[in-house]
Amino acid sequence: MAVDNIVGYQNWAMRITLTTTSIVVLLSWLNQVRILEILVRGGTSFLVMYFLMAGIRSLFEKTASQEEVKPYSITDGGRGGVVDFSVGDDETSPQIQSSSFPGQVNPSLSAGLPGSKQQADIVRRMGWE
Repeated sequence: MAVDNIVGYQNWAMRITLTTTSIVVLLSWLNQVRILEILVRGGTSFLVMYFLMAGIRSLFEKTASQEEVKPYSITDGGRGGVVDFSVGDDETSPQIQSSSFPGQVNPSLSAGLPGSKQQADIVRRMGWE
């Protein structure tokens, strides 16, 4: 997968480099610059853009994390605890619920919204009075 990204970036960088060089050559030609100066400007712009793109790629490769991203699993108990606590959950330890609902959806909501008394209690616990 990383090889596909590198090839894609190299293609993208080469297109940007060639486009920039073409623009420099076209503008130089429109300003009636001599042929030798057009060649020097085109070559210089190509080299500058090429080395700039190669430097950016090298920088990203050096700063990118080398560890693979592991897929999320339901047994990972540490995720979502801060969110639950910030929206009014009194317990600090996250509870894993086995349900067919994705994410942090409360299964009791499938029967409908909570009553006004329970909604007022949630709002009160959130500090909104």
